[in-house]
Amino acid sequence: MNDDDIPLDPSTLIRLGVISAVTLDPPRCRVRFGDPDADDGAIESPPIRWLALRAGATRRWSAPTVGEECVLICPDGQIGNGVALTGLYNDNHPAPANTLAELIAYPDGAILSYDPESHHLSAILPDGGSVQITAPGGVKIIGTLLVDGSIAASGNLSSGTGATGVFSASGKTINVVSGIITNIN
Repeated sequence: MNDDDIPLDPSTLIRLGVISAVTLDPPRCRVRFGDPDADDGAIESPPIRWLALRAGATRRWSAPTVGEECVLICPDGQIGNGVALTGLYNDNHPAPANTLAELIAYPDGAILSYDPESHHLSAILPDGGSVQITAPGGVKIIGTLLVDGSIAASGNLSSGTGATGVFSASGKTINVVSGIITNIN
């Protein structure tokens, strides 16, 4: 590289912009930058890549949103080689919280968060939301389990020796005390 290859204007290397379009396959976005009221108006990049937090053996996917503010990095001042660094909060897309909790807020209202101060992990889903865990090796919960609602199983339920409560199976009500069935109705 010689001195003729170095852009003289640093503003050609780093610019503030807004995501103006997103394609998912291949993952590319367009960025609008510049002053729309200036004589030359706003400029839009060609489809460029956006920064993913991980893109190696471990990969993370989170497509940018149209209207999301970003920093456009242009190696050698070439917009076509640019990369969008997303994640700048603004008035249109404000921060979802103001705590130390790590939080992901989705557009449908779902929220995943962990608060290191209270040691609390939370998943809140909107009406109609569901959760599926696929774990061929099993799921183990250590601690008290409180279920506010019905429990259904497609296989056998086993309780060890300490189960106490009223259960239903095949239309029957089963009373259990300390793992012993005391009554079936």
